[in-house]
Amino acid sequence: MVTEVVAAVILAIVGLVHVIPGVIALAPSRAATAYGTSIPDRDFELLLRHRAVLLGTVGIGLLVCAFMPAARPVTIAAGIISTASFLALTAVIGPSQLNSRTLRVARVDVIALVALIAATCLLAVGG
Repeated sequence: MVTEVVAAVILAIVGLVHVIPGVIALAPSRAATAYGTSIPDRDFELLLRHRAVLLGTVGIGLLVCAFMPAARPVTIAAGIISTASFLALTAVIGPSQLNSRTLRVARVDVIALVALIAATCLLAVGG
């Protein structure tokens, strides 16, 4: 029971971490603050806003699955894929090629990935 509650809290926190960047979908000017980059054209704005919608969707899913165990397997997998893919792309591009704010996002994703794996382990042991 305790492991279930701890896992749910972890999932909710990681969900919030994914929902917060969703603000960029509604206010693309926030991208400069979040990522330390300007939006040079409407195509780039579209890509950033779409990314924000996808992150928000994963975040909402993680918030829901914190309270609905049936949704956990697919939603946790989506969260792991989301964070791991960003980290893999960061490694491929090379951290030295990225600005400090983008690297901060990568550090947050490392924590989120570890948290998702920890929640998965807790659920496997406790459930």
